[in-house]
Amino acid sequence: MKVEAVYHRPRNEFAYYDTNGTATILLRVGSNDILRARLFWFDKYCIDESIAAVEMESILSDSLFSYFRISITPKYRRLQYYFELMDRSGAVWYLDEIGCHQTADGCTESCFQMPYLNRADAIAVPAWAKEAVFYQIFPDSFARKEPTPTKEDFPSWGSEPDVIAHLGGNFGGLQDRLDYLSGLGINALYLCPIFQSNSCHRYNTYDYFKVDSRLGNLEDFKSLLADCHRRGIRVVLDAVFNHTCDTFPHFQDVLEKGSESSYANWYFIREYPLAVDEVYRYERFSFEQHMPKLNTENSEVRRYLLEVVRYWTQLGIDGWRLDVANEIDLSFWRDFRREVKAINPEALIIGEVWGDSQPYLAGDMFDSVMNYPFTTVCRSHFLDGTLDSTAFQQEINRLLTHYPEPMTQCMYNLLGSHDTARWLTLAKGREEAVACSVVFQFLFVGMPAIYYGDETGMVGEDFIKARRCMCFAPTNRVGQTLLKLYQSLVAFRKAHPALSKGVFRWLDPQPIQGSVPLAFLRCAEGDKVVMIWNPGNESAQCKLPWDGQVGQIVSLAHMEYKIFANGQEVML
Repeated sequence: MKVEAVYHRPRNEFAYYDTNGTATILLRVGSNDILRARLFWFDKYCIDESIAAVEMESILSDSLFSYFRISITPKYRRLQYYFELMDRSGAVWYLDEIGCHQTADGCTESCFQMPYLNRADAIAVPAWAKEAVFYQIFPDSFARKEPTPTKEDFPSWGSEPDVIAHLGGNFGGLQDRLDYLSGLGINALYLCPIFQSNSCHRYNTYDYFKVDSRLGNLEDFKSLLADCHRRGIRVVLDAVFNHTCDTFPHFQDVLEKGSESSYANWYFIREYPLAVDEVYRYERFSFEQHMPKLNTENSEVRRYLLEVVRYWTQLGIDGWRLDVANEIDLSFWRDFRREVKAINPEALIIGEVWGDSQPYLAGDMFDSVMNYPFTTVCRSHFLDGTLDSTAFQQEINRLLTHYPEPMTQCMYNLLGSHDTARWLTLAKGREEAVACSVVFQFLFVGMPAIYYGDETGMVGEDFIKARRCMCFAPTNRVGQTLLKLYQSLVAFRKAHPALSKGVFRWLDPQPIQGSVPLAFLRCAEGDKVVMIWNPGNESAQCKLPWDGQVGQIVSLAHMEYKIFANGQEVML
């Protein structure tokens, strides 16, 4: 047994619990090292009477690691435990806080501990998130209804987008297109910022309590929100609390009065006199001179922003997407969560964190993050071909075990956004690669997210070109094919509980000739869904072993996929 591969810690993704007091324990070992893993657990105040042994379930395995998991509900919400492992030679090992050894002596004294499963520290995410299919809208480019709210002279609809200049999309246009979104089948909207701003992207807010007048007024937004809710569509708003616009009144006061301003400590000022064209005189988002960074450690700033949060949450929105979340202090996000959940416990909180999000997904800040690591893995495997099957499995397993499972089940899994090039463009137009990756996205664990227009084959070589005006009725074959695929996938996901709440298991296709495909199983409540695809350059023929279809022969061309639901092949 590779002792160095054995790992556990009694917190975070390896040990967590829900509000009912059910604890989930995860153990990592070397790949295929262990034949059996058992958990010995007990109450620390009555060891002799309460000690019990339970078999752990093998859940994932790749060329590096295998993972075991068990869920238990201790009667008195206290839990101490250690592990018994049997390796392939038949040798028995024990793991406690000290390490691995071949005797159980002392394990009850040096065991892992979850001293008390306090309800306040439990992992709790909105129940609806597991079944969510998100659709992201860039409001300026989605749809425009005439006459526009401000009656400005906008460029003709379909003009090329700009970093700042407006195309004139508005709430009325969006509301007129809700039939389209309902027909697509989505049940959650993520709207890029709608608050008053001087740019088309609105990531530089100057009034957090008003919707941008180019979009409409507050009553227009309330009407949109109510219409979405009548259709069973939840609405998540984008908030920018890391920075403001330089026209924000408080920053303007600092510009005018310098260190004498009442708002001088609202920002990070390095040097006076202040000027917006001086890079080093104040901190900002990136090096954007028109986006000064807020000091969320300041109690007045915090009170102001939390008032904003209360206002919009009480209005009835269904959650928040938080821009540049990883550049804001963690204590603010803990306060933020308390405010949101006190108003609506089912509100979904999604952070924008491009890398490792472990600090934010411990149950006291976010429910989910934008899963850009998922995006990267999918691009490398399906589009670029730089991640082979073995490496892809390892990366997917890492994503599945990196956070507590409730968070993993509601990760915002995206292939593109307002900050990226279009997926079809990145694929260089290869339909088979796009289709295979989209199918994987919808059958994988988490919330699949569609960036507006991806479903109709829109293209864009960078994040600006990716913000073109929405195409609702594709005229080319690629767009028509993709639209049908997305519609079918949304319906398929809704029809199969395995895809919203089921476990994920890799299968082991037995090669007959050619490349070796990848395959996985999702199952829950007697519902079983399998996806198999061929990432190899050669055609593949294999036997697909799984319950109900043992030894079925499957043939696949390069990047061809097949889906099986409860023993029957599904044609989307």
